[in-house]
Amino acid sequence: MADKQKFILATVKENVSLTVFDAVTKESLAVVPVGEKGIAKPHEIAVTSDGCMAFVSLYGDKDYGHNTPDNRLGVVNLETMTFDGHVDLGLYRGPHAMMTDPMGKIWVTVEHNRCVLIIDPVSREIEHTIWLEVPGHFLAAAPDGSNVWFSAKEYPVIVEVDISSRQVVSRIPVPVGAQAIRVSPDGRTLYAGDFHRPLLHLIDLAKREIVQTVGMVGVPGWPFNSHDGTIVIVTTYDESKNQGYVELLNRVDMTDARIVEVPAEPFHALPESDGRHLLVALASGEVTRIDLKTGTIVEGGFHAGGAMPEMLLYVDR
Repeated sequence: MADKQKFILATVKENVSLTVFDAVTKESLAVVPVGEKGIAKPHEIAVTSDGCMAFVSLYGDKDYGHNTPDNRLGVVNLETMTFDGHVDLGLYRGPHAMMTDPMGKIWVTVEHNRCVLIIDPVSREIEHTIWLEVPGHFLAAAPDGSNVWFSAKEYPVIVEVDISSRQVVSRIPVPVGAQAIRVSPDGRTLYAGDFHRPLLHLIDLAKREIVQTVGMVGVPGWPFNSHDGTIVIVTTYDESKNQGYVELLNRVDMTDARIVEVPAEPFHALPESDGRHLLVALASGEVTRIDLKTGTIVEGGFHAGGAMPEMLLYVDR
């Protein structure tokens, strides 16, 4: 049997596409339009358990704020690298954060309706709806697949859902709302970026409360974990200076941080499989590469083929 090939998937808003890159050479292999310019920008991705299909949220005509929400998901066949149609969500609008649960079902937040939808990837039908009460924008699942948490931008709460029962089990208060969130590899801590201040909150998931707040250089966008779990990676941005950063925090001592300036606002980061390097999508369309050991930008980055790439995701085929 031939070895599987690893790809990088990227949502590129300028091209309203899901773009596929070879993970080794960084060569662009396919640019698959999934949205409509000026109407439906692609934001996040969930891949089916067999790695054959990618579902892409079409959030609306803006990145956030005064958005005219769309009501579709784009579907891409990753075997043929071709568009495979839309999932019509009907009255559910503003799909954003996505994941695939342990049963292979696709979860997607619908911000306009303050719900999470659970979709069967085969029938492409909505089989369950969970009422969050707030417009969930980001999600983070536990490493063991037991629970998932939803943050809602300026709404000062993070909602916890049990994946098996599909029930809301807690609401964790946060000071002024939260940006993207991430669970630590040991499942004990939730990292939550403050909505508009340069702060990262650490939430003890057993206590369901903030136990530490760490000052940042910029306002957090997305937190990530390094492969070995020793570094908390946070993409941040200082809008007043139009300066982006990637902040590398020591997991043992979160005040021990290295700051990497990047040439545009950063979005998703993707730790590479070698454990040493990190790819970061920038608003300019560049995907820059950072050495986690030295905390410097190094060769090996590439261009996404259009401005505003948001999500980066590895997939094996």
